[in-house]
Parts: sequence; structure tokens; C-alpha cells
Amino acid sequence: MRFATLFVALAISLLAAITATADPTVTIYTDAGTYQSGDTIEVSLSAQNDHEAMSVAVYVGIILPDGDIWSTQYDGWRHLIEPWIPDIYVPAWFEMARTPFWSFDLPCAVPPVADPGDYAFAALLTYPGTFTYVSTASLAPFAVGSPQPSVVYVDADAGSDTGDGSEEDPWKTMTHALSSVQGSEMNPVTIHVAAGTYSASANGETFPLNMKSWVSMQGEDSEQTVLDGEGRAWGWEALIVCEDASSVCIERAKITGGLGFQGGGMYFSDSTSVIVRDCIIADNSATCGGAICCSSADPLIINCEIVNNDAGQEGGGISCWGSSPTIVDNVISGNSASGDGACGGGIQCNGSSGIIANNIFADNEARSCGGAIGCFSGSPTIHQNTIIGNVSGRGAGIDCYRGSSPPITNNVIAGNSARGWGGGIYCDWEGSSPDIGNNTIVENTADDGADGIYGAQADIIDCIIWGNGDDLYDCSATYCCIEDDDEGEGNIHDSPRFRDGPLGKYYLHPDSPCVDAGSRSAADAGLSDRTTQADGTPDTGTVDMGYHYPIP
Repeated sequence: MRFATLFVALAISLLAAITATADPTVTIYTDAGTYQSGDTIEVSLSAQNDHEAMSVAVYVGIILPDGDIWSTQYDGWRHLIEPWIPDIYVPAWFEMARTPFWSFDLPCAVPPVADPGDYAFAALLTYPGTFTYVSTASLAPFAVGSPQPSVVYVDADAGSDTGDGSEEDPWKTMTHALSSVQGSEMNPVTIHVAAGTYSASANGETFPLNMKSWVSMQGEDSEQTVLDGEGRAWGWEALIVCEDASSVCIERAKITGGLGFQGGGMYFSDSTSVIVRDCIIADNSATCGGAICCSSADPLIINCEIVNNDAGQEGGGISCWGSSPTIVDNVISGNSASGDGACGGGIQCNGSSGIIANNIFADNEARSCGGAIGCFSGSPTIHQNTIIGNVSGRGAGIDCYRGSSPPITNNVIAGNSARGWGGGIYCDWEGSSPDIGNNTIVENTADDGADGIYGAQADIIDCIIWGNGDDLYDCSATYCCIEDDDEGEGNIHDSPRFRDGPLGKYYLHPDSPCVDAGSRSAADAGLSDRTTQADGTPDTGTVDMGYHYPIP
């Protein structure tokens, strides 16, 4: 039978079946009541027969917003009404629990679910070969929402939460915006946040802001769009929270005044593809992660200023637990891990990997260990950073303990001060054996010794270690320029002859003994696109010792 004829019959049967009480029964479900483009609809069935055995025909269809009907067949969905199963024997006292049978990614061509409107899946039992119903029909109504705009607007000064979120009629608070939008892979949403202060006292903002997958926040710029927690404890949560979220970008905003337990400014947990870009994260406090705390997350934190944050336990700037962040091109300064035994003034990595590269770490402090970077049972790649003027009890520049063996390559580690051991780098005896290559480690101090490197099992090569009171302690190096008389293959002890250049003061004079004095080629070291020369000449041939600057 064609769908046009049977639609009337099915509609009458569906209405009549509402009051029917015969058995067996079939019930149809969807996993939600409303969907957007990019969502997945899951359809389930359950069945029950509390009385005698019998044979039935099973119909499953979908009713479109215009009343049109499609039904499922053994080989797919068709634009007609025929039984899915024309004759099936149902035993007495039979029961089938709710079981998923179909799923559709929206928009979907077969069955056609695309345009906004009200739909319904329907299931019905009839006697085989007839259209006489056996028992109550089941409907699972659902709605497909209109496509959301890709950009909505928030303005603390000119907006109202009774608006529609358009550029002409923006919302007032981020809280309202986040509750009003839903993003998807096919339809990601950006919340544009105008210049202004977003706080409880300024515009009635409430925290935390719980970010959603495929929903991003874009401020006007990091000086003018200010999210301010005003030093209040919002349930001991960070100002911005991403839990079980993916594909989120937070950019061009200042996050300040947060007071939390895990993360004063931001907290990321079980989240992927999260980006924090071009932000200022300043003057926040937490137990772990004064600015940012990551737990089982892999955020990209890029081109931010992370300054003057404090953690009572660890990670004055950033704390990472079981995470794999990429932290690049940031200024991380003036942060502190201030409590008793606290570690990681700039960053603390616990059981974490990831990349820490091209950052400036300056004037961070940790009460116990890791003035700039602390690593505990984790081995992130520490590459091409400038680590200057940091302070801690141990490992003022970098502290590695409990099996941490991070690659530490091509960094400037200078002027750091430890109250205990390891002014530049500290590596403990409990399995920490980092590769330390092509670093310039100079003018660090430690009250108890090992002003340069307390190395244990560290592999130190192609470095310049100069001007520290005691350059190496409990470790050895090869192909390094060392002021002390530490022996080792390829080591030299003549002045490296530093000179100022466009990006710093640790360039090499062309006649420096460190030029072409390393253990391998510049290409093998991955440094042939960088330079030790103030005129920007790329390093070629045998690698130069020490830090290599980017070529301007």
C-alpha cells in the first residue's frame, strides 16, 4: 500500500490505540526531546507480552512535521508504510528491555530529519497481514531546533538578558549566554564578549562559567574584557570551568580575582581540544593552580600573560595532574607556590607530559621546589624557554623528582636562586634522568651547593654552564663549556665570550670557543634554523654549544 492511503489508516489506528489494553506491547523511545544540527538521535525499543503467545506484525515509522510518513524495512527506510517485521512469533511471558536499534546523525536524509519542526517516531503491532492493531501504539515525539547563529553577543554595559543575543540586542551576562546556546561539531558557537567588567557587582555575573563543547568565548581584547571574581569563593571553583568538554576556545580576555580549590582562574577536567589564547590571567588564588589547574586534560595555552597568581599547595601559575598540556609563547611571571612544602612557582607537572616551550619564566617562587617548573613523576618536554630570576628551596629553575626525566633542551636558565640545592636544575636520585642539551645555564646560585646543576643521573651535553658558584654536583657532562674543571669528553673551560644581541645577552662572539664545538651536527640537534650569532647567521656544520636564538 502507498503511504498516502495508509497515512489515514495509521493515524486513525494510532489515535484509537491510545485506549487499547491488549497485549503484547511495543514501546519506542528517543534519547532526548530536542536536537540540533550535528546531534545524534538514538532510537530504542522495548517489548512485553504478559499473556498467551501469538504472532504479530511490527511497524516502525517516522512522522515528519508536514504529516508525511516513512517506515523502516529490512533494507532501510522507505517512503511508504509496510511492516518492518511482517510476521513474528511472540512467546508467552516475553519481555525485551529497552534496546537501541537505530541512530541518525543530523541532518539525516533517510529517514529525512533535517528541517526544524516537530517529529515523532512511532511503533505499532498489528495482526499479520492486516492493519488491525493488537495493542496501544507508541509515539516518541521530538523536536529539531532552528539552526543557532554561529556568533552571539554579550555586553555588560549595553546588554539585557531579556534580549535575543544578537549584535543589536546583546545579552548582559556570560552566565545567561552559556545557558542559552548549544554548539555542535557542525554548528559551533562563539560568544563575543564586549569590552567591560563582568563581575557580581558590575553586571550581576555569576561564576563559575561552565563552558560547553563547541562553544567558545571571545573577548574584545585582554585589557578591556575583564572577568573579575572579586576575590570571592564561588563554591571553591575556578571562574571558568571545562569539565567533559571539547572544542572550546577562550581568548582575548582578562581573568582575575578568582579564588578556588583547583584553579583560581580556570579549571579543565577530562577535556580535549581546549585553547586558551591571548589572555591575561592575573591575581587569582587557589590551593592547586593559582591561574589554571588541569586534570586529565590537554589544553593549548598560548600567547598569554600568567602573572601574580598564588597557590597554597602547588602550581602558582599552572598545576597539571595526569595531563598533556601544550604551553607555548607565554609570559609566566611573579607567581608563587607559597604554602609549606609547595612546589612549582610557575608550573607544577604531576604525572604529566606535554610541551612547555618558548615561554618566559621570570620571578616566580616556590616555598619548597621548582621555582619556575616542578616535575613530579612526569616528563614534559621543556624546550626553548627563558628561565630567569626564579626562587625556591630546591631546583630554582627546574626541579625533577620521583622519576621525572623531561627533555630539557635549548633553554636559557640564568640568575635563579635556591635556598637549598640546585640553583639552575635539580634532579633527584629516585629515577630522574633528564636529557639536558644545548642549554645556557649561567649565574645561578644555591645556598647548599650545586649552583648550576644537581644532576644525579642526568645526561648533560652541548651546554654552556658558566658563572655558577659550583657548576656541576654529582653529575658529569660531555661537550660542554664549563667554568669549573669538570672532566668529560669534549669539555672545554675557556670563557664562552657572550655578547649582547637583538633578543638577549647570551649570543656568542664569532671567535667563541663554543662555536662548532658540540657533539653532533646542528641539523641532528634540530638547531640549523636558529643561531648563536648576533648577526643571525644560522648554525651549520657542527653544532655550537649553548642556547640558540630564533633568527629575527
